[in-house]
Amino acid sequence: MEIFENARSVRLKSHLGTYLCALDDCGGEAVSHGYRRNCRGTVWAVETFGDEYVRLQGQRGLYLCATEIPAALDGCRGSAACCWVIQGLPSNPNDGSFLWTPRWEGEHLTLTGLYGRLLRARFGLTPQENAVTVDHDAVPEESSWVVEVVPAEAAPPMPRRCRAQSCDARLEATASEPDTASSAFVRFYSAKESKMMKPPEEEPPSEAPPCAPVPRTIFYNTARDDGGVDDFDEGTWKYFTFNEQSLAALRRRLEEETRRDDFVVCRRRCAAPPPGLFPVVLDLPPGNRDMEFVLILGSSRAASGLQLPPGHGSKACINV
Repeated sequence: MEIFENARSVRLKSHLGTYLCALDDCGGEAVSHGYRRNCRGTVWAVETFGDEYVRLQGQRGLYLCATEIPAALDGCRGSAACCWVIQGLPSNPNDGSFLWTPRWEGEHLTLTGLYGRLLRARFGLTPQENAVTVDHDAVPEESSWVVEVVPAEAAPPMPRRCRAQSCDARLEATASEPDTASSAFVRFYSAKESKMMKPPEEEPPSEAPPCAPVPRTIFYNTARDDGGVDDFDEGTWKYFTFNEQSLAALRRRLEEETRRDDFVVCRRRCAAPPPGLFPVVLDLPPGNRDMEFVLILGSSRAASGLQLPPGHGSKACINV
């Protein structure tokens, strides 16, 4: 545990000589391992939790997560003894799926996850199929890791502070919310498992459109009466997973999350001139990049100062 307590960022080298890597594709949830030591995905920010546990945060602000989704791989029995490891967001500060216990097993350092299963790297038929799992029946030699501390000056920029060092405070504000992010990861990997297990001749041709929406994380906050918005590290921002592009669908989801409908959906204008908020009138762009939205209440002073595009009166915009 001492090596993690004294490190802000680390790389984890497996018993195979490969590095644990947070991938930036497949909807943003995938974890793999490979020989490219210096890519950004191999750097993990360390958060200690109590005296025994650590959380590991990847390049996109998501955390290393031990799921309960059986991994049907060669050498795996496809049961709870061998399950997938992905990236995600904890549903509450004590979510055990994201807590890892470093232990020395003789000369080998292991990372123990949920239900005592060990973090393990497995080779696939191709580098793209290299898998990371948690296993009950893995021996320490097959699940050992070397921890390489990354100097602060050499570490790549990590996500905003609220998604790492302020994780506990932010999660406490959303602890009562449904675990929508975790359920999205379960759906993603369940679909992936089903596809992998089908015989080639039984797999129907894909009819999904090439640009079908993929899950993304939506962060949102309500502006103050004067239009001011808290910074991320204030702990007032909330989030959910959203897999549609329609602005109308986003509007309905925000109404469900906030339990009110008297607001204008806005984005923050970062570039000058002038800084501030502007109403959203278009659907979300393709892709799975995180997005932030600010809600301006219709009764606030800030709502009267919004500049709406031609043809978008205040009432029309509020009810989009």
